[in-house]
Amino acid sequence: MDTKKNALVSMGILLAAIFLIVLGIGGKFYMDQKQFHNEMVNVVKSEEAKKEIELGLKNLDPKALTPEGLIKSYEIDYKSIEHNPMGGIMFDVIVNNDNKLRVYNTLVKDTSTGNLENAGGGNTSALEELLTDKEK
Repeated sequence: MDTKKNALVSMGILLAAIFLIVLGIGGKFYMDQKQFHNEMVNVVKSEEAKKEIELGLKNLDPKALTPEGLIKSYEIDYKSIEHNPMGGIMFDVIVNNDNKLRVYNTLVKDTSTGNLENAGGGNTSALEELLTDKEK
C-alpha cells in the first residue's frame, strides 16, 4: 500500500515538474514574440518608415498630403503589423480616416545600404476607384 502511495506522489511531482517546464517554455515563447512585435512597431513608427510611407502615397497621388490632393491624411493601423515570412514588416495605412481606403505596405531593410525600403503591397479597390475617378 505504501509503495502505491509513493508511486502516486512521485507521479504527481513528475507531472507538476513537466507542467511547470511547459509553462515556462510557453511563457518564454510568448515574451519573445511580444518583444519581436514591439520591435516591429518601433520600426513602423520611425521617421525612416514615415518617409517611405509618404513617398509611397505620393507615388499614388502626386499631390498627396496637400490641400489639392485626394489623399489628405493617413494613419498606420498598428493592429495590422505582422512579420512577413519572406522578410520585412507588413502593415496597413488607412487613408483619409476611411477604413475602406487602405494601402498595404511591406517595409524591408536594404542589405547593401541598411536603409528601409517600401517593397509595395497594394491598395483596396475603394482607394483604386478614388484615384482612378480623379484621372477621368
